[in-house]
Amino acid sequence: MLYSIVGTHPLLREKALKELASLGEVTRYVYSEQVVELEHLINAENLFGGIDIVSCVQLLDHSSSKETTLFLLERMMQSRNIFIIDEPFADVHKVNKLAKVSKKLFDAREEKKKDDRVFLLANAFVRKDKKESWLAWMAVRDLEGEAIQGALWWKFMITWQSVLEGRSSQWTKEECEKVAGKLLRAPILAHKGEVDLRVELEKIVLEV
Repeated sequence: MLYSIVGTHPLLREKALKELASLGEVTRYVYSEQVVELEHLINAENLFGGIDIVSCVQLLDHSSSKETTLFLLERMMQSRNIFIIDEPFADVHKVNKLAKVSKKLFDAREEKKKDDRVFLLANAFVRKDKKESWLAWMAVRDLEGEAIQGALWWKFMITWQSVLEGRSSQWTKEECEKVAGKLLRAPILAHKGEVDLRVELEKIVLEV
């Protein structure tokens, strides 16, 4: 069985993730470098007779895992296990492919013109690339703060999860906790009128 979620809109993503959580707890996360494990997971049987729930994180976003994932989509759809394809930055072509095989596709996309630019910013940010982060920020600074925060938050959550799992990263657990706290508080304070969201996000991006 296959479900998909696309886009970065924070409220729409939150709603989608709550509904997906009703399926049960995720038992396995698969990242691009682990794509070879997908085929095994399609046929895998849970030792306790239950169903495995596999979260596939941005596999279509990397050339190293894209083709394998596309090839296996129909088999994932037919599997007794549940696969959740999470592609926050999927373009229209990927969305159309996923829509054909998904039991349900959750569409959390922002306006298309925003996605490409915030995608570049989010990637540069998690790489700690100060120069690219600055250039990418200049390209998005006039967009809605919520759209920028949503992309940064989602991409950073993937990075944080990776750190918690002990995978190699430029980030420490302490740094992740600190930055995540700032990203989470920024929109809350902005809604209270205490800060300007874009100003706060600029500080966060340029401090790393």
